[in-house]
Amino acid sequence: MATRSTRKPAAKRKTSSTRATSTTKRPAAAPTVPTIPPGQRVWLLELPWGGLGGGIPAGVTYYKSLTAHAYVDTALPSALEPYASKPYSYLRLLEDELNGSEGPGATAAPMALRPEQHADVDAIVTAAERGFRQVHLANDVGTGKTLVAVAAAKTIAKIRGAHTVLVTVDRPARITIPSWRRTIAALGDDDLRWIIMSSDSLGKLMARNGRPRLKVDVAVIDEAHQFRHASKRTSYMRRLTRMDGPPEKAPFVLTITATPGHHPGEWGYLSSLFAEVHGDPPARWADFGRALAERGVPLETSYGKWTWTAEAKELLQTQQAAISGVRDILLRHDPPLMLTRSAPWGPPPFDVDLVELTPDQWRAYELEWGDFQREMQLARTGNNVARGLAALVRLRQKASMIRVEHTVAAAKAELERGYQVLIATEMVSTAAHPVAELLEADGIPVARIYGSNPEAESERMRFQRGEAQVVVFNTPTAINLQAREQFADGSFATATPRRGFFHQARYSGLLAEQTMGRAHRNHQVCAWSLLI
Repeated sequence: MATRSTRKPAAKRKTSSTRATSTTKRPAAAPTVPTIPPGQRVWLLELPWGGLGGGIPAGVTYYKSLTAHAYVDTALPSALEPYASKPYSYLRLLEDELNGSEGPGATAAPMALRPEQHADVDAIVTAAERGFRQVHLANDVGTGKTLVAVAAAKTIAKIRGAHTVLVTVDRPARITIPSWRRTIAALGDDDLRWIIMSSDSLGKLMARNGRPRLKVDVAVIDEAHQFRHASKRTSYMRRLTRMDGPPEKAPFVLTITATPGHHPGEWGYLSSLFAEVHGDPPARWADFGRALAERGVPLETSYGKWTWTAEAKELLQTQQAAISGVRDILLRHDPPLMLTRSAPWGPPPFDVDLVELTPDQWRAYELEWGDFQREMQLARTGNNVARGLAALVRLRQKASMIRVEHTVAAAKAELERGYQVLIATEMVSTAAHPVAELLEADGIPVARIYGSNPEAESERMRFQRGEAQVVVFNTPTAINLQAREQFADGSFATATPRRGFFHQARYSGLLAEQTMGRAHRNHQVCAWSLLI
């Protein structure tokens, strides 16, 4: 029996008579860089996401290859001036290359080095002259490491006939980058090509093939403890500074931090230097923790990271001996490859202030503590790390909210004694916000340096100039809140003594030490208290 076919009839093939008689022309490819007519120049702009109020201004074009907006004319309109590239930025470098000439540099009141800072510069330069690839500057917080770094980088660049100096900084970039820019301008840029970048932006310097877009001659790695773990930015930094290459083909690197790490296994940003000292190829020290463990340092891997062995965790003397042994390899080297100058004004005075909760607050805390204990027991039973971390965060949030009024009371008491007050937090919504709001409700102006505040630098200046008597912040590194700080225009911050409070304890001793150093620096003493 014949069956009906279920196949659809073939579509009618187009003939030349049915084809369209016209073809659509493809639009010409957009230019990858701006065209600059004679007598004009290009300005690269840092416009906010989404453009200005009404969108992208007239005459401004976005160039994907530059990842920036550009304006071409004989002069930049005043409305666009706030968004122009800044001196010593990567955007300015691209702009200068497009124009074939350099734009104006930064200006700042001159600054001078103290005798001990000159001595540190001499020590760094000596190591560079003897062919060593790196020096680590580990002087105490607030001793002026930025001044030393800029002066040393300039001298080394001159000796080597170098041209490009890369400076990587920690967050918040809106504060740290202007600070470095001011210091470079104050000491003079020596017509070098300076590039100051946040460590989070180093990817901009990498090409698609994973290689650096530019040759770095001298690198200054500030807050080097940012690179103590494997991460994208650590990988970028290592490639830009050619840490896995031979010393003679690498730039000179000056790493800076007063808090190198919790243990020697986190000093991986010094791996190539240790390889050089031991006469080994850099690859042998690329896994820094392993290289140390093979040499008897009590370290072991845990969840992909190096940490103290179980025995070392129980004995502080064992840890201290291991740290000293690794550190002394560089400290006692001839010439010294690590500098550790103590602050002449001593460590910050530190105390613990007990908070006496009200009966209602105690009941609330005990309730939260009970919930925390139950959650942690369930987390341990089920081996649920995420559940335990969530319980810990909730407890810290609740405890932080309970203590807000006590922190505010302590701050108000110090204001009455004639201090400007720093309040350090870690969380925002359950710590920084409520503390700042309660102070402002009492008519006390507060500078806020936390979250993603785009006005972080102007907020810092409000505190430094005394317009706000209290600053609430969660930035542990690279900002200056000390009395009598010198600004770029030659003026100074208030001479009012500072007083600091930890509203929330930091788990990391490194971050706690860095936090206290925001105001206890440069011969200005700031006492700190932990409220518990």
